[in-house]
Amino acid sequence: MKLLLISSFFVHLGTGSPLSPPKDVTNMNGDYLISNPNPSASAHWNSDYGKFKDVEYFDAYSPPISTKYGEVYWTMMDPVPLDKDLVGRFAGKTMAIVGYETDQVMKTSTGDVSVPITWAYNHHFEAYLSGSLSEMRKVEGEEAMNDHGLNNHGAPAFYHTYKRENIGDPDADSDVPTSQFFSEGNGGEFRKSYHGYPLGMAQFIESPTTFHIQPMQIDTKNRHYNGSDFKPDLLPKASAAPPNASYSGLLECPCTDRIVKKIEVTYTTATSGTCKTVVNNATECFEAALKVQGSKIDGNETVDTTSMPTGCSIIQYQNGSVTAYFNEHDSSIPCGGGEEFEGSFTASPSQTTSTIHLDSTIGQATITLSGPNGKWFSVGLDSPSFAMKDKPYTIVVDGSGNVSERKLGDHDPGTVIASSLKVTSNSVKDGLRTVVMTRPFQGKTADHYTFDVKVTSIPVITASGLAATYAYHGPKSRTGGTIKMSVLDSPTCICNGGIKGTINGIPFHKDCLPEPKGDLLQQKNPTCWVETYQGGLSCCHHENILLDKDQTPPEELLTYHMKFRFYFQPYTEATATSPASHTNLLRMYYQTEANAGEYDIPKCSPTTPTEDCVHEITAHFQVKDMMRKCALRKDPSCWGNNTTDYEGINLIYAGGHCHAPSCLSMELYNADTGMLLCSHYPVYGRTHEIFDELGYLALPPCLWGPETEGLSPPTFLPFNGNLTSIKRNNNTYTHYGDMASWQMRGVLVNLPEN
Repeated sequence: MKLLLISSFFVHLGTGSPLSPPKDVTNMNGDYLISNPNPSASAHWNSDYGKFKDVEYFDAYSPPISTKYGEVYWTMMDPVPLDKDLVGRFAGKTMAIVGYETDQVMKTSTGDVSVPITWAYNHHFEAYLSGSLSEMRKVEGEEAMNDHGLNNHGAPAFYHTYKRENIGDPDADSDVPTSQFFSEGNGGEFRKSYHGYPLGMAQFIESPTTFHIQPMQIDTKNRHYNGSDFKPDLLPKASAAPPNASYSGLLECPCTDRIVKKIEVTYTTATSGTCKTVVNNATECFEAALKVQGSKIDGNETVDTTSMPTGCSIIQYQNGSVTAYFNEHDSSIPCGGGEEFEGSFTASPSQTTSTIHLDSTIGQATITLSGPNGKWFSVGLDSPSFAMKDKPYTIVVDGSGNVSERKLGDHDPGTVIASSLKVTSNSVKDGLRTVVMTRPFQGKTADHYTFDVKVTSIPVITASGLAATYAYHGPKSRTGGTIKMSVLDSPTCICNGGIKGTINGIPFHKDCLPEPKGDLLQQKNPTCWVETYQGGLSCCHHENILLDKDQTPPEELLTYHMKFRFYFQPYTEATATSPASHTNLLRMYYQTEANAGEYDIPKCSPTTPTEDCVHEITAHFQVKDMMRKCALRKDPSCWGNNTTDYEGINLIYAGGHCHAPSCLSMELYNADTGMLLCSHYPVYGRTHEIFDELGYLALPPCLWGPETEGLSPPTFLPFNGNLTSIKRNNNTYTHYGDMASWQMRGVLVNLPEN
């Protein structure tokens, strides 16, 4: 065995060394179950990773986690370099990862000691292996908000691996990922839920070099009790756990009185039609006008007239002045009515300002961009996710003032498209270059943005570079925002846009989808609105203490490491006479809570018998809702650019994610045939032993593969196939922040002719 100590983290190589003949391999955490073994197969399914021919493994340990009682640890940890021999062996080659095991351990002189889940609760983790051609990036702002848990599991900012843009790729046409993402069975179930695949299936990575992990851990160890069983320590008033529960109420992230929740009304603008919800009084109107226009309001007036829209509006005049009006009259006049429109957005990270002026009388747009002289800068129009994956039409000004137009790719510089802009002014003053351009409303091609005076908000992304020539912008000189258009010399209505808020200064964002996608809105689940939010991820940010202000956690720290064991086999490419040794598995993800990322389990009526207290949510979606058409080499969550060459996907692995202590079942159906594809019935712990802690669960996944392995063959799912997910919980008591996601892997295929 070889043990490598690097600062405060470890990489441990199994099977002697990666260059020596493999020895016997046994599972780190013992045997596992799956939910769908094939009862008619001649063989019985075997969870032992030693069944894989020539299998090897390496252990990766996170840097130490040290927390007080009640503290949340939820951040990306420092990267862990892999063993140099392992890195050298796979330089320029493909590693086929056939599975992995996980644990949380304390390092001792006699070996690893597993930390009970009742001491440190793993709410979830996101783990990665990056390669020599990839890098870890932090994703923030609206792009992170719009992730809906695909990569971030609800974090206000998240990290993800992408192919590096500032380095050449000798195999640019390859479909082998340059990094990999691991998140299946990632929660309280993580230690005893199987994370492996059938023979011949694997997660590929080229030239692996580094391990990364972003765990979410909650310290629930009772410092005042040393018994072998569990007893909860201090709990805040907001804890929903009953007295003497077998679990800690902290693991549900209650919103304690340490949490600062701020709620405010938001406002939108309208340049046509009427407001869905009007602003009702002058005081609110003038405050709203300041929020919409910043410091540009030159005067406020209350009027009673039939010549203006009812309620709140602003008029931006040609001379640059802006006046806010509140009209008390019940008027039929619509918003807008003018022929010229203007809006702008200033982005501090990229040091850019983008202004758009639309003249509907001649169908001409005037675009004014300013940015740092000597460096390139850009604006991309129509980017609702505020991310390159939207592939927006983009205007780039280089360090010399030359203008080009591009269609961006997904984390890709994209391609130059036909010029449609006429530069009318190009000047430099005080280190700032300003370029004024005009072009027709109608885009020259489908890749060009088409302006529409009815569109009052244009989501944009902006960036500036480190040099004069267009290239990678760096991690901090990019951002996104919205250009809000106002009609000139005519009223732009200010409308009530609904309630939004922050929790501990972080914007609260939920996108609970309506039926049939999900039913949280119909059920009025408290998690969907900041004003009713009671507990969950938004009250569980990094270093939060989940106790009330008058409760002081003991000083004693709990210190341990997250541990991952990755199993891998040699990969052999296909030849003219034999297929490749392995097939790469694609990630599939969907939430039964439908973009909410979590939800509350409401308490049933006190007169209902415990066995009848069952809460249910349902989601209806299609296979293509999980598809990400982008280059797999650049992002391990992608499905590739050639999905149109296939008709659907074969499901190989399906792992649900739900929380102790109330999860009863998760079911996934083919809604077109009524066939039950996968059902999970959690295996709950019955003792106080490690891996079997009372009330905590394991979730055996569903696995499809050869009958010779004791498995059922994969079921083909067309891209337009309809799926239904049903999640059930016991709701004798209230529970916050539960989850019901499906984390799956499959292979793109065509339906056989027969």
